[in-house]
Amino acid sequence: ASPGPKWFQIYLPSDQGQAKEMLQRAKAAGYLAIVLTIDTIVGSNRETNRRNHFSSPLPDGNFPRRTSGYQRSPANRNLGWDDVAFIQQVTGLPVLIKGVMSPELAVMAVEHGCAGIQVSNHGGRNLDGVPATFTVLPRIAEAVAGRIVIVLDGGVRRGQDVFKALALGANAVAIGRPILYGLALGGWMGVQGVLEHLKEELEMTMRLAGAKSVSEISKRFLNV
Repeated sequence: ASPGPKWFQIYLPSDQGQAKEMLQRAKAAGYLAIVLTIDTIVGSNRETNRRNHFSSPLPDGNFPRRTSGYQRSPANRNLGWDDVAFIQQVTGLPVLIKGVMSPELAVMAVEHGCAGIQVSNHGGRNLDGVPATFTVLPRIAEAVAGRIVIVLDGGVRRGQDVFKALALGANAVAIGRPILYGLALGGWMGVQGVLEHLKEELEMTMRLAGAKSVSEISKRFLNV
């Protein structure tokens, strides 16, 4: 529905035919990049979800049952760099990988022609004890050395968090739960309110820190 630029995040199906169909539909719908999720190829032990009897209310909108025999393919559990090349070949679009938590993997992404990486621990839901994305970001940014785009997600709740991420080497942040909270409480106006609040807090933080523009934000503003 949004007229703005969009990226398509995919949990790659094991059925290459279904994967190709989804990717081609995304490109035809005007998506400008593909984000391949690499850190959720199997389910994790989400005890809170089980205690709360949680089940997703979202439909499988990307998997329409066009015929009675159509079944959704399970996620590819053996992802490799060939899959990145497959997406690049099918779409011709920039490909980012989501779930990068080490400098070594970030460097490999550069070497395999990825347009960017998303530093993400999947909201901390997949593995207990996994480090925060803010913790691993500085070493990843140092290893990447500006060669590709770095997006960070996980724990971004305030404009100050956006400022810190940019100062530590991210080019952008991705926001999940605050957007869902705004959507649940106020629909599209709730989402707009969350984004406006984050923008105002970021501007406030920049003014208090003395950064005149986003491009000026750097590690020198942090006590690290």
